[in-house]
This record gives sequence, structure tokens and C-alpha cells, in this order.
Amino acid sequence: MNPLYLGTRKRRIFAIHEPPAARPKKSRAAVLCYPWGTEYIYSHRSMRQLAARLSSCGFHTLRFDFYGTGDSGGEMTEADLGGWHSDTAVAIQGLREIADVAQVTLIGLRLGATIAAAVAAQQPSECESLVMWDPVLSGRQYLQELQAESSTGSDEKAEFVELKGYPMSARMMREIAEMELGLMLSAPAWRALMLVTTPSRSPDLLREATAGGGGHSPQVEFLDSPHPWMESESTAGIVPVRVIHRITEWLA
Repeated sequence: MNPLYLGTRKRRIFAIHEPPAARPKKSRAAVLCYPWGTEYIYSHRSMRQLAARLSSCGFHTLRFDFYGTGDSGGEMTEADLGGWHSDTAVAIQGLREIADVAQVTLIGLRLGATIAAAVAAQQPSECESLVMWDPVLSGRQYLQELQAESSTGSDEKAEFVELKGYPMSARMMREIAEMELGLMLSAPAWRALMLVTTPSRSPDLLREATAGGGGHSPQVEFLDSPHPWMESESTAGIVPVRVIHRITEWLA
């Protein structure tokens, strides 16, 4: 593992590069996009295992923290969705240079999956493929779920709201509320896989997100698997081996 910083002095992005375990015939690379808040904390081990598995399959991998999260610079109250899209683009460019490849695979979990889809749509020539692991289908629904699980009440005049112990700015909440995965997948130029391990509360949103629009619709697969972004006394530390195996198998 090689820890490093990407970006500029004003916007430092912490990342970890993991080279291939063996020299592959062809260089391939994957950028991993984390979820947010408690989901980031709980899923960290699983994302690390996914990176290790990809490395053993001949991939360069890069995991990074969005600005205002983890070990990257800034505060969460300074973050915005457009900035996180830019962070992902910086991660893509950094890994392309490290691995000497023209394209990378984007893999994201939860909110990270939806951000990865948005960036893939913005930079299709730099995206070889996209893997969305239980993506956030509707930003509005996602925020409603976070608010329902938070002890703090909502204040429309507040500059930021605490969601499950993490602050999110009013601006960021407005941007996420407008986010719809289906709009990002209208005509993908890359192959895409969506893995769903939890029943959608909104089947209509899932249909809209995977309908396509003249391009290739993403391949959707349903797997019965633990959810690494959630923890309880009975699930703490569980790594969803079936999902990790399926991702690497699909990319092979």
C-alpha cells in the first residue's frame, strides 16, 4: 500500500494506491469511491478487502477520501457535491498517471456509487466500466432516511444539519436532494453493473435508474449479502465475500 496526497495545497485529497500483486499482461486500474458518514466508517474494512482482491487480480487500485472526510483536507461543512465530483476526477487522473492507463474502472458503494456514475457520465472517455454497489437511487429519499435515523430535528434556517453524528451543509443537502441516479445513466458509453443486496423501497426508482435511454442499460444483479455499511451486534465487521467475488469476476 502506498499512501499519498492528490490535488492542490488548498484541496488535499488523501488516497491509498495498491499496485497489482503480480505483473499483469495488461495494466488495468480501478478507483474506489467510499460512502458517507457512518457508512464510510462501517464499510472501510470491506472496501479495503475489495482493493486487495482487485490487486490480486492484476489491478492498480486507488481508494480516496472526499474533501472534508477521512484524512483529506477541509471540513465536512465546506463540502459540496460538485467538489466531490472534482475529487473523483482528480483520483481518476492520478491513477491513470500511476498505472499508465487511458481508462479506469469506477467502483462505488452507496453514495459513492452514485457519485461514480455521475463522474463516469461526465468523463466517458476515461471510464472503462462502472460498478455500482447498492447505489443511492434518489438523493431525496436518502436524506429522508438519514434524517429519520438522526436524533436531531430539522431546521430550515440552519447552515448545516447533523445526520447520524456527521454534519452536512444546507447546500450539500440541496444538491443531494436533486440527485437521481437514472438521469446519470441515460446513455452510458461504458459497461455498467449494479449490484443490489437490499430490497428497494422504491421499485419505480430502480426501474427508472436502469431503463437506459438509447445506450446500454446497466446489468442489474440481486445478491443476498450482508450490508457492510450497517453495523449491529450481530453484523459488526462482516465482509460481504460474495459481492467482492462477483465484482472481480465481472471485471475479469
